Amino acid sequence: MSVTTLAVALGFTFIHIGSKHFKLRVFTVNQFTSFVGGISLSYVFFHLIPTIRTYEHEVMETFHVNATNASHVIFGSMLLGIIIFYFLEVALKSTRLKIMKNTQPSTGIFWAHIGSYFLYNFIIGMLLATQQFRSSMTATIYLVAIGLHFLTNDWVLRHHFRALYDSYGLKLLVLGVIAGYLLGANIHVSHLFVGLLEAFVAGGLMLNAIKDELPACRGNGLTSFMVGLSLYSVLLLSI
Repeated sequence: MSVTTLAVALGFTFIHIGSKHFKLRVFTVNQFTSFVGGISLSYVFFHLIPTIRTYEHEVMETFHVNATNASHVIFGSMLLGIIIFYFLEVALKSTRLKIMKNTQPSTGIFWAHIGSYFLYNFIIGMLLATQQFRSSMTATIYLVAIGLHFLTNDWVLRHHFRALYDSYGLKLLVLGVIAGYLLGANIHVSHLFVGLLEAFVAGGLMLNAIKDELPACRGNGLTSFMVGLSLYSVLLLSI
């Protein structure tokens, strides 16, 4: 556990807690969501994917495979993240249909989503505890990319399950980050396991950007997406 990673973990909790008070005064929701989508995809392709590829050596040594098959294992974990969160998106569609019919969304669907996002936050918290940031700038970049992703998740969940989310969901998401961080800081996590978890998270982050953030890229939203993508790509490539 380091002061920097602890500060980032606390930053994530403040983002969750303050999400319902966050108001857009200059940009529309579509513009902001598109901007976040650009940042998310830039972070996946210019940071997460290059990072998880550094774990190929551990995969080769552990499973006694060549470099090609090691890449398959790493990207297979990323694909698994995409698949799991895609199935959750399919379940969410039934909630949207119920809302359109003026009926209450199923509490079972709410708990399924909160459970999955709790696990997602828990994994990110655990991975955060293993991070070794080269500088305060890299820590800030990490906080912004994942924090905006959390903010978008909060908006989506509150939109569909406002009462349940305010009563239970917010507390569980905050607990997920803190519990994951404390566990990761107090147990030994192998480099291989960290690599596979990061690949899984990258898949979830990519799908979330595609399903929730990119659809807003219409009109001014497209401009916001390109601005977010370009600025964050330049920032990541310059450090």
